[in-house]
Order: sequence, then C-alpha cells, then structure tokens
Amino acid sequence: MKKLLPAIFCCFIFFNGGSLLAQQSKAGAGQMPVDTSFLININGIDQYLEIKAASRADPILLFIHGGPSWPATPMIRKYNQNLTRNFVLVSWDQRNCGKSKSDTTAILTPDLYVEDAHQVTQYLKKAFHTDKILVACHGWGSIIGIYLVTKYPGDYSAYIGLGQFVNPNKSEMIARNYVKDQANLFYDTATLNALASTPFTEEQGYKNGFEDLIRFRMAGNKYMTSNYVDTLPDPARLYSDYGAIDWMGPMMKTGKLLFNYMNATHLDLFPFNEFKIPMYFFVGKYDYITSSTIVEQYYKSIKAPRKNLYWFEYSGHSPNWEEPTVFYQRILQVATDCKIK
Repeated sequence: MKKLLPAIFCCFIFFNGGSLLAQQSKAGAGQMPVDTSFLININGIDQYLEIKAASRADPILLFIHGGPSWPATPMIRKYNQNLTRNFVLVSWDQRNCGKSKSDTTAILTPDLYVEDAHQVTQYLKKAFHTDKILVACHGWGSIIGIYLVTKYPGDYSAYIGLGQFVNPNKSEMIARNYVKDQANLFYDTATLNALASTPFTEEQGYKNGFEDLIRFRMAGNKYMTSNYVDTLPDPARLYSDYGAIDWMGPMMKTGKLLFNYMNATHLDLFPFNEFKIPMYFFVGKYDYITSSTIVEQYYKSIKAPRKNLYWFEYSGHSPNWEEPTVFYQRILQVATDCKIK
C-alpha cells in the first residue's frame, strides 16, 4: 500500500515589506507578471511570502497552510503553478516555520494566527489595489480560515476549505475505528498493538496528547491514505532552500504547543455555521485525517450566500497535491461561481 506524505496536522531575493508596493506604484496595474519573495513584519515577527502571477492585475489567491508548522511553499511550487495563469498566487509561511522567523516570546494561539492572516490580507489588498481576496485553507489552516472569514468577512470573496477541520476528536474516532477494521482484516498485530497503547476517547482525546497522536499516525497512516494517486514526495527534498530543519524541528515544537487547541475541549466548528461569504469545501474521498464524513455533515449545516462541496474521488487529505489538475479546475469553477475576475 502506498504511503503518502504524512498529514499529521498538509535562490530567492528578499525584499523588505514595502518593495512590492514600490513596484506597484511604478508599474501601475497593467499586465506585468509577478515573481517575488520577501520577509515582511507581521505582528512583530518577520514572515515569508512567495508571490507569483502571470499578471499582477489578476485576483489574489492566498493559501493558508496546515500542520501546524508545516509550510506548503515547496508543494505549491511543484503542484500548483498552473494557478498563476489566472491568479496572483500567494504562499505564506506562518510564524515559527519554513522561512519565517521564530518567535519565542508570543503566546501561540489560534487567535494570534488569525491576526497574522488578517495583516497578511491587509498587505495584499494594499499592494494589489483590491478590496477582496480569495482564501484557500488546508488542514490546521482551515481552523484559522473559519475564524478569519467569520471575524473579517469583508476582506474575502470566498472561502475554500481543504482537509477541513471541524471536530478533531469526532474525526479521530472515525479514523481509529477504520484503522482498527483494516488492521483486523490484514491481521496487522503491530498496528492493533499501537492502537491499544494509545487509548483515546471522543470526550477526552489522547491521554498523552501530541505524543499519542504521533504514535497512532505512524502506525495507522498506511491505511489512512488513497491508493489511487502517486506517492507524494518528501517536501524537505524538493528544493534546496527548504531542508529538514524547516520541517521537523518547528513541527515538534510549535506543532506540539498548538495541538492543545485541536481537541474536543477547545475546538468544535459546528457552531460556526452562518457565513456572509461564499463557502466551498474540497473533500478527498479517502480523507481520514479530517474525516470526509464529518466535513460533509458540517457542509450541510452551514448557511452562506453560496456554497458547494466538491468531492475528489481519488484523494485523501491533500486533494490540492494528490489531484492538482482537478484542483485547478475546481478553483476556476469557484471563481466563475463567485464572479471573481
């Protein structure tokens, strides 16, 4: 069985934050392409943006990555560059991971990341002279995204959730039951023993929190992915400017801290069911990291000016990389549906 990139949570010139604005003022709003990357101070910490487009006059698509602390920039470079034909594609490394700087003083909470995303949005709106942008959020980023578009709906033309978190504990219970069934089917005693050694309840989660989650994922991931797509590459091996240090260290530190917000005690998005902007969900049929069953239930419960759920028939947790051509087509459908130009 193929193993996909573990979804435990989904040479550049650096400019200062005002450079792109300066370019804008000189070039105007014509058809000039964009290919730039830089650090910009967001809420007191330098954070990395990578922006590419065939034309700076195209609508902005901001990608909010998952993890926590799992930068998506290398995977976006490899799989999603077709989006630059139609959008100003923005990849943002959140604080404490990837090319962004680490902050050892701030108390890390989802609210802090929401405010970071808000400031990134304000910068992009000003730099590209637009009132609204399209936002696509993956995994952990979908938690930030739901809070973001709820608090600041006027900034966004539409929301796209990929590997959408809703209630992690409900999702985890479905995943564990599925892995148990598969392990029994294949007489996989090692995985059954791993399940027994990481007890879990929907009400209390894992007894040892983050450590137990990692143990279960390491044992059960082989059953929690789609067999219909090629194995995804290790993102730390794709590009020389993103090495292993940009991945495992931040994930084990920041990811461990933020995991405390991803359980039934702290997180249940079902009450967030009324939105002022169009809402779209891209759901992998074989997603057991963020259960497709739970996401479908959530989708049916929400009210929005427009909404749609797109199934990705061959994907697990990351349809944007597992089925990138279909992902591109679906993004274009969302833009058409919302009349985004």
